[in-house]
Amino acid sequence: MTRVFHDLLSLTKPRIAALLCLTGTGATFAAGGLAPWRLVTFVLAGLGMAGGAAVCNCYYDRDIDPAMDRTADRPLARGALDPRLALAFGVGLLAAATGIGLWALPTVSVAYMWLGVAAYVGLYTVLLKRRHPLGVVLGGSAGSFPVLAGWTAVRPLATPAVVMAALVFVWTPAHAWALGVVYRDEFAAAGVATLPAVTTLARVRRAVWISALGTVGVATLLVPVAGPIYAGALAAGAPLFGSVYRTFYRVGGESRAVRAFFTSNVFLAATFVAWGVDGVVAAEPVGAVVAAAVTVTAFVGLWIARPSLDGVRASPPPAWVQRTVRACDRLRVRVTG
Repeated sequence: MTRVFHDLLSLTKPRIAALLCLTGTGATFAAGGLAPWRLVTFVLAGLGMAGGAAVCNCYYDRDIDPAMDRTADRPLARGALDPRLALAFGVGLLAAATGIGLWALPTVSVAYMWLGVAAYVGLYTVLLKRRHPLGVVLGGSAGSFPVLAGWTAVRPLATPAVVMAALVFVWTPAHAWALGVVYRDEFAAAGVATLPAVTTLARVRRAVWISALGTVGVATLLVPVAGPIYAGALAAGAPLFGSVYRTFYRVGGESRAVRAFFTSNVFLAATFVAWGVDGVVAAEPVGAVVAAAVTVTAFVGLWIARPSLDGVRASPPPAWVQRTVRACDRLRVRVTG
């Protein structure tokens, strides 16, 4: 029973669900915040919706997942679960999340959650993923709806929420296609028509660079109405995010694609956390400096850690980071004697 539960939980793609929950929760704080118990119900409903949609995605893709090393170990791909049980679990999560949401949240917030489910399962998984190289672009709308759900859980829809939802939409191709560069042969073998699997790497790098530029451009639109925390995080994060993607665009290579992929996660998380903090904290201008320092630390920490995808480790951190690390090491040796 424990193994079955673990397998079912893995189908919910917890890391993706957590990132979606972060953007949605950030929006609730940016809109002014929810009472603690309502925030808990929003998180539970959001995780249930995201998890249920992910399970449905795994159920539909169970025929192609065995063809890719990245997904071959999923329970449905290796025959460890009855597909009917998995589908019932996914539908059950969606039903439970809907009930929780309708009990505690405005109907419009739950409706946006369901639009996200429809975009991910219907538009992306069923209609576009195997048929069109731009499927991830339109499917990226699925990641935008948690932002709208979070904001409307607190107050009526307004321009800042639309801008941040657009940010996720524009960010998604830079994120997903960087991943696709590493797994392009597997995607091609499985018949998944993602852009890296159907065109040249030069075109992919150009498309990823355009998406990265668009991400920074959309994020900048919020600065005039955001607070100092967001401004500081963006001032520090945008150049670092842009430099990583510019290097990938100019030089290419799987290791640089891996670094770009993980850097995109840090950038999105930093902007949404900063946006949310600004919504509930009356920060002084010095807050911008603190936010910038924290953001730089997050980026540098990631680069030094050099995470990997499919055995491909992220490229080394930029030269200035390596010089700084060496200088800190020398200083530590002197201080400790």
